[in-house]
Amino acid sequence: MDYTPEVLRNKGVPVKLAKIRKAEDDWTPIYSSDGELETEELHVRFTHNIIADIEETWDGLADWQEAMESKPVSTLRRTLSLIFMEPVDKIGGMLIEGRLPEYSNAIGTAWALANGVDPTVASRMLEAAEIQVDSQIETLNQELLTALGDAEEKKEKPSTPGKKRSPSGAKQTKDTKTSGKQAPPKS
Repeated sequence: MDYTPEVLRNKGVPVKLAKIRKAEDDWTPIYSSDGELETEELHVRFTHNIIADIEETWDGLADWQEAMESKPVSTLRRTLSLIFMEPVDKIGGMLIEGRLPEYSNAIGTAWALANGVDPTVASRMLEAAEIQVDSQIETLNQELLTALGDAEEKKEKPSTPGKKRSPSGAKQTKDTKTSGKQAPPKS
């Protein structure tokens, strides 16, 4: 994506969203004949009108920021709904699985730009964040592959219990003569 200072300054922070269509009771993604998800690029930008709508929706900017921490996905979806002027459920259908960190970064960067951060600094910040997200995804994939390999290995080597079962109850140890045995009756 183009994170150049000019794009950030004039259009906003680019995000990739799925193209969708209305099904009977929900929004469904559109796939090409190759089975690839069709996407579109939109730009996240905070105008004064959108900031005012956020203040009204969350009873102030502090409550919005608190909601971003306590309910990050629903707040992100509703925020993008205000920015793109689309219904919340439609925006939810447009969000591409696995890209929540990118959407959060876009909102954070757009907010920083609205508060006067230099687009050159924001550009560098986005590029660094993109590298970090890619690294986190790669690490998670490697951990899952390792776990999957371990699970497959355990399937191939089933545990083999002994042929003879141990008797139930207390066991005598080599250090004691009465452990696991009944005490003799008192006279």
